[in-house]
This record gives sequence, C-alpha cells and structure tokens, in this order.
Amino acid sequence: MQDSLPWVEKYRPKSLGEVVGNGAAVTSLKKWAASWENGVPAKRAVALTGKPGVGKTSTALALAADLRWGVIELNASDARNEEAIRRVAGAGAINETFRDDGAFIKASAGGRKLIILDEADNVFGKEDKGGVPAIVDMIRTARQPVVLIANDYYALTRRASSLKGLALEIKFQSVRTPTIAKILHTVASAEGIEVAPEVLQAIAEATHGDLRAALNDLEGVSRGRKVVGIDALASIGGRDDRSNAYAMVEKVLHTLDVAAARKALRDLDEPPGFAILWLDENVPGAYRRPAELARAFYYLSRADVMLGRTVRRQYFGLWSYASDLMSGGVAMAKSERLHGWVRVQFPTWLIQMSRSKAVRGRRQETYGKLGAYFHTSKREVGASIAPYLPALMGSDFDLAVNVVAGAALEVEDVADLLGQAVDAREVQTIHKEARRLLEEGASLGVAADSKRGARKGSMSLGEAVEAAEAAEKVKKPRAKKAAPVPEPEPAKAPEADRDEEAPTQTQEPDPAKNRSLFEF
Repeated sequence: MQDSLPWVEKYRPKSLGEVVGNGAAVTSLKKWAASWENGVPAKRAVALTGKPGVGKTSTALALAADLRWGVIELNASDARNEEAIRRVAGAGAINETFRDDGAFIKASAGGRKLIILDEADNVFGKEDKGGVPAIVDMIRTARQPVVLIANDYYALTRRASSLKGLALEIKFQSVRTPTIAKILHTVASAEGIEVAPEVLQAIAEATHGDLRAALNDLEGVSRGRKVVGIDALASIGGRDDRSNAYAMVEKVLHTLDVAAARKALRDLDEPPGFAILWLDENVPGAYRRPAELARAFYYLSRADVMLGRTVRRQYFGLWSYASDLMSGGVAMAKSERLHGWVRVQFPTWLIQMSRSKAVRGRRQETYGKLGAYFHTSKREVGASIAPYLPALMGSDFDLAVNVVAGAALEVEDVADLLGQAVDAREVQTIHKEARRLLEEGASLGVAADSKRGARKGSMSLGEAVEAAEAAEKVKKPRAKKAAPVPEPEPAKAPEADRDEEAPTQTQEPDPAKNRSLFEF
C-alpha cells in the first residue's frame, strides 16, 4: 500500500522535526500551539502563507501529529460555502475529541482538534458562497485551533480585512536549492534508485523552491528505472515562475534598467490594462519630486491612449507600445535609483469595483426589467432613461406606480432608481401602491381625489406620500364610546287612537346617506 502512494505523500514529514527549512516559521507555529495549553488564546487562528510547495500543509499536519491532536481538514476539492464552514465549526466546538486512531481524549488531557482550511485564499464562486464571512465568524467563536493556509495573503485579507487582527500570520519562504537537492538524493536512495547529481541539481533549480514539484519531477524521471543518467536532463523543463503584481510594481519603481522593467511586466502575465492600475496607484507614493512624478504620469497617460486605441481598433499589436511606456517609461522617469522600502497599495479602483459588484449586478437586472417594459435594451435604459426617471417619478406619482408595476420592480429596484434607502417613505409608498395596483386594479390617485380637488394632472410623489399617511390614519380603529343608556319606551296608544291620527307624509331619502365616498 505504501509503495502505491505518490512520493509526495509517502515522504511527507511525520513530525515537525522532519520539516526541512523554514525553521523560524516552525518555531512560531510551536509557540502558537503552546498558547492553547492554558485555554483559548487571543489568536485563535494562524495563517500559514507562502508559495505553493514550501511545506505549509505538511507542517500543519506534523504539528497535529506531534501534539496528538485530531484533524478536520477542508481543501480545495471540498465545498467551502457557509453551510460547510458552519458544519466544521460545529464539529470543532466540542471540547472532547477523538484522535485519528479512534482514541478518546478529554480537554483536560490536552485533547484538541486542529481545523485546517487549505487554499483559504481561493474561497470564491457560487460553490463557496458565504464562505469568507463564515470563516471570520468561525474564528471569532472557535474553541479549537484553526489553521488557514494561503498562497496569497493579500488576496485573503483583501476579501476579509478583519482576518489581519484575528489570525497570526506566519510566512513560509521558498526552500533553498541546495536543500532541495539534498532531499531529492535522500528520497532516491530510499527508493533504491541511482540518480546522477546533475539531474538532481537541474530538478532543484528548475522548481524555484517548490519542494513538492521537485519530488514530482524526480518521481517522473525515475519511473521504471533503477539508474537515471544525465540523458534525463532533456526531459527536465523549467517551470513558469510568474511574479505577482506587488513584485512587478516594486521592480519597476526601483530599477533604472528598461529591460528589467519590461521583464517584470512580462512576468506578471496580466494584460497591460491591469498593470497600469497598479502603477497609477503606487507611483505617487514612490516618486516624491514633482518633475519625476510629472514624467511618470506622462508615460502612463500615453500608455493609456494606446490601450484605448487597442480597444477601439481591436489591434492588439499596440499592447507592446503600451507595455513599454508604462514599464520602461515609468522606470526612467526618476533621475536616480530608488532606495528604501516602498509600500505597495492595492488599486483603489479595483477595490471599489469589487465592493460594488453586487450593486452593479442588481442594477443591470433592474435595467433589464425596464428594458422589457420600454421595449428597448439595457444599455439604452442606462444611457437615456434611468438618468431622468427619478425626476419624472418624483413629479408624477401615477407614472411612478405604472412603471414599477409594469416592469415588476422589487422594492430594492425602486430604492436604487430613486437613490434612497429601501425603508424610505417614498420608496415604500410607490412599491406598495404598485403591488396593490397589480393585485386589485386600484390606484391611490383615485382614492386621493378629494385631496387634489379640481386640479388637473397627477399629483407628485410628495403629495402621494401625504395621502398615503392620511389614509393610514383613517384606517386606524377609533376608541369605542360607551353605549347610551336606553330610555323607557312610551306607552303605546290604543289602535283606535292611532287610526284617528293624521296620515303621515312620505319621507324623502337623505342624500347624504347615498353619496359616494369619493364625492366628499
């Protein structure tokens, strides 16, 4: 059974003593785990961050093995939505636990369950809906230790900034090339395979600090062979070591080498339209001299012109000009090399667009409903109808009700159109009357004719709100008056006497009793 396991699993560290490299990270993790000996600590969670393949998950599992803690693990193949997270949190809320071997451990004896959420920075999409808020809630109420594993710490905290205060970050560095080569030699010897030192060195260099990838490559070249010579070098390819946006910005802002700046932008593997947002956000914080700042933004503006022409003409050959202007141009805008640390900020525009994504999506749905009502496209609604509709709805209540009813708009759609809160009186009045118009075919404008008098045209939205409030007051039940004490009936006259009375005249009906409610 052991021979059938991939080498990555077969040689995974069984204890923290077997973890290679990242000694400082292992020490910090031990210190955090020791804080659970005296109850629930201030930092209930720890975030292990770093590039893939540097041993984050293996270290967490080794910690649980050393402390004989049980493990509850959610990885990328599992659903990480709100329901799944809360189910895990519920399982981890029990103090007493069972170890993986079935042994029962009491909390007094140090029994814990380590909750591991792998690839926490990739919790997104419909499948993981509500996962990030549920993670935050789980950490705040956790009674068991929680480990978040993330490749990109910024992506994790950008979606839930409160995690910075809730979780202790421990950074894992890439494993050094000599260390990887040594481990590969140990694994090859354990498997009884003789591998040429040149091959081990080539694999270690090609994986750029990714120990997991190095073990997979070694297993690949050694499959079915007992001796691996230098002829295997031809089958060892380098990995695409792409940098992130933070590294690109730091390189462009610090260097005076045009070629180095262009390479940093190419290694980002993102379109120029994405890169220019990062440079536009961070240039003001790095270039302090007005002349340098002016030159940098001149090159960024020229790059933006090229990007605009690319979109209009659909000629993507202009991307190369835009890339050179925003990378080499910004790098050469300064008169001397930039020294010292520069704080790289995430683009504000991207943050605002991310936060308003749900609002913009709902607005597009509203425009779709209005487009069907006005027999036009969503784009035309947004450009020619929606900007003027609030003013029209505010001055003509009947129009507002007819539009809301005809387009079947929800109360949130009405609030978005008018730019008001959902519980605003105007929003509630329009939506309530539109719903009644659909259900009963009645109109508040008819019921409020008495308020309008003989004035022509529809009343305004403000008048409609006042009429609705007045109607609500009328509907409220009045306090019942005490029943009057009945007076004794007079004695009846004899039949003969009543016959002698003068004949009574026919009474005319009271017109006030037959008048319509709407005639008052």
